[in-house]
Amino acid sequence: RPAEGRAAEFSGEVARGGHGSGGAEPCAAAMAARSFHYTKVEDREVQLRVFLPLVTPDGRPPKPAVVMVCGLLWLGSGVLGQIGLAFNDGFGYAFARNGVPCVQVHTPSRHLAYTRIMDFTVCLLWPLSWFYVPRVLLIVGDVIMLSIIIWDVLPLLILPFAGVLGPFALPVVHLVIRGFQWIRGDIPGPKRRPHQKEIDAAVKWAQQHQELLCSNGKLILCGYSSGGHCASLYAGSCAAPPFDSVVLISGIYGLRTHTWSGFRSLVAPVFDRVFLDILGVQTNEERDSQSPDAMIRREFNGQDWYILSAKKELMGLQPFEDILFQTKTLCDALLAKGAKVHRVTCGLNHWVLVLNIEEFVRPFCEGLGGEKQ
Repeated sequence: RPAEGRAAEFSGEVARGGHGSGGAEPCAAAMAARSFHYTKVEDREVQLRVFLPLVTPDGRPPKPAVVMVCGLLWLGSGVLGQIGLAFNDGFGYAFARNGVPCVQVHTPSRHLAYTRIMDFTVCLLWPLSWFYVPRVLLIVGDVIMLSIIIWDVLPLLILPFAGVLGPFALPVVHLVIRGFQWIRGDIPGPKRRPHQKEIDAAVKWAQQHQELLCSNGKLILCGYSSGGHCASLYAGSCAAPPFDSVVLISGIYGLRTHTWSGFRSLVAPVFDRVFLDILGVQTNEERDSQSPDAMIRREFNGQDWYILSAKKELMGLQPFEDILFQTKTLCDALLAKGAKVHRVTCGLNHWVLVLNIEEFVRPFCEGLGGEKQ
């Protein structure tokens, strides 16, 4: 691969989009293409998924490019990572179909096997393995989620003996996988990727490749889910360039578990463990430093921030829906720093929101101006 992401591996895939409805003007692009580019951060290659409009109407000025940060509970790689990539591609295609190039970076993308999440999950769900069908499903799911290399699926050979081993089959398979990974030196895992540096690298790449993106030189920062957490942390820092606007979609904006009270304080240790495993934050000070709603450090002077939320992020499951996805604290902090905050409701829940994202993306892209270049 060419160094510093100067060339791309073209995927040969296009996404076909329709036209606007209700007498609206057709989309700025009827088709979009995806390609892969690469940049480096701390000697590690970082993949950028670039979505470009294939058809641009004549006479229209170039528009800003979107740099989008995506995540999957800050996880990635393996089967879970592939699911996340395919899911998040929908956002990139949506922007490109509407005439706006999009550069996606997935960070920090920590493999689930490098965390203790599946260890705790197996312990929690182990009573279900007393029944044969759930036992088989749990074993298969455990192996798939933990597999780092192809050899990690070998414990599935124990599956025919699941009936003989009974409820002990699940812990046996889990311990065999973890044992092999420990012997290989794969766990506790590699150094955590610096998501703020990787976002900065993606932003600089987009700035340096204006001609490739056919943009006007302006940038819009976007983030979805845990990517919204990382993107808002970057946008609120003094290191960020002046973005044309910021779009945050169903993000997680606060990790400050020590401020929780009532029932929330009872579940705080669970969240502390997750934040430690994935992000490496352990103390109150570290969680504060990774909380966008507490780390707004710059004046925005009227910069537009679009805060998108689904109608029911977790289908109304409280208090977890409010713990993870409440936006009031972040919005208040942004308003105090002079940002123009636009709160938007889009989609039914956190996962199917992507099916409705074009309801926001189409008018948003149509309203983008030209200039700069």
